[in-house]
Amino acid sequence: MCGPAHHLAHGHNHQGHVETPVATGQPQPQMRPCLRCGAQVQEDFVFCPRCGAELLTACPECHRAVETGWTHCAFCGAELVAA
Repeated sequence: MCGPAHHLAHGHNHQGHVETPVATGQPQPQMRPCLRCGAQVQEDFVFCPRCGAELLTACPECHRAVETGWTHCAFCGAELVAA
């Protein structure tokens, strides 16, 4: 059986049911499935936190997501080499 700390940490109510988080005014991130393992990941994630699959092309310098066709990273200015 789990105690109160477990319930708080995992969003359970006193009956063991998972509760829906209360809205905090923060927009919820858009989610999508990882094509390798199926985990739900934020659509702006470059890598899957569960299996490590590359989800988007990443800048080799700052590792933020870059779009196909960019010659330079919009975030750090690094030159992007065409693959």
